[in-house]
Amino acid sequence: MKQNKLERTSKLIEWILLFALLATPLITILENWVNIGSGNLLQQELGKLVSRPGINPGDYPFSLATRLLATAVQLLPDLVFMLMLWQLRQLFRSYRHGLLFTFEQIRRYRQIGLLLCTAFMVDLIHTSLLDAALTISGPKVLCTISLSTSDFRALLAGFIVLALALVMNEAKQLADEQQLTV
Repeated sequence: MKQNKLERTSKLIEWILLFALLATPLITILENWVNIGSGNLLQQELGKLVSRPGINPGDYPFSLATRLLATAVQLLPDLVFMLMLWQLRQLFRSYRHGLLFTFEQIRRYRQIGLLLCTAFMVDLIHTSLLDAALTISGPKVLCTISLSTSDFRALLAGFIVLALALVMNEAKQLADEQQLTV
């Protein structure tokens, strides 16, 4: 049976999204546990935190528990991203089966919009949680908070996708009503 272009493209994108879904946490774990160059990412982050004046780096041991807790914190943004990838994969799976404009698809778009807004919230607290996880075994728990205009991109994108889902929902309802009156 010959596949049409929509089926082939959707299937390819599904496989790419599945690969990204599996690779995302693996890359984060490798960054946190494998020493590359001047050390791993967690050691570098701890080094930046304890290099402040008046802080003794020796007071902040880098134990297995610290590393595990910090890795769990590092996986939080990945979890949101993976949920988004899963929703996208489900969208393309439906496209492959010819389901282009259904309420289920609209629900998935809404979920993607909400996940983009959630990504903004997770990014907002991520740095503080990571700093706390890395310094929890020391005399003081250190934290930094940073926010820039680029952080609002995910929030804006989330609102745009939510607005598109709302418009799609209204259009689908109108189309269904019009189909019933004919």
